[in-house]
Amino acid sequence: MKIDVGLIGRGKWGLMLKSKLIKNSNLKFVCGKKTNYSKLIRENNINWVFVATPNNTHYNIVKKCLKLNVNVFCEKPLTESFLSSKKLFNLANKNKVKLFVSDVYSFHNKKIKKLKSNNIIYRSKKVAGRDVEFLNRFLYHDISILYKFIKQRKIESLQLNKNIKEKLIDLKIKFKNYKQISFKYNLNSKQKKHYINNTNLLTKKDILKKMIFHVMYKKNNIKNNNDKALFILKFINSIKQRVKQ
Repeated sequence: MKIDVGLIGRGKWGLMLKSKLIKNSNLKFVCGKKTNYSKLIRENNINWVFVATPNNTHYNIVKKCLKLNVNVFCEKPLTESFLSSKKLFNLANKNKVKLFVSDVYSFHNKKIKKLKSNNIIYRSKKVAGRDVEFLNRFLYHDISILYKFIKQRKIESLQLNKNIKEKLIDLKIKFKNYKQISFKYNLNSKQKKHYINNTNLLTKKDILKKMIFHVMYKKNNIKNNNDKALFILKFINSIKQRVKQ
């Protein structure tokens, strides 16, 4: 039996989610961030709300939905700060509803079993506009993949090289008493690639559809998702602070 869901967000990611939700659920409404979505949620007795609005709007939208005692799926990152994200997870626990942050690579069929002494992550993709969001565009997903390897590790050193004109980014992170990982991103390439060492992570399987289905209908480890989302946000914020120094 399909469940009733709503979608807040009509941009690129909203349209992608819509195409999956139409097949897997009863999509009751699709609206923008300025719509009275609280009224739509109450009127349609929604079970899940999917949020695919700009990052800086997530906190207020997710908070309102959680207060209506509805489960929430939010595009990553949950918010732009660790503390505000923590508040939302606490609110979800208090109201006994689920809060899931998009994490497609948890449902990926290709897994990284071990790391080398020196590891190279290479990603290339054509990205329009400035590269200031590369940490959220690419690094968020890669840290998700590496989570089990680095969640107990501390950063020893960090080096970031950027070629703004060519949109090339090289981020090297050395972990204390552990390994080094180089993140090499090309945001101006027509050829889409994603490798971790020799493992090609591109797949023809629809992992977005798989994730959405499992979140709605299967018993997912919500706590693990929440812990990972907080770790990744804290990790990326730490890198941003170190780069500024």
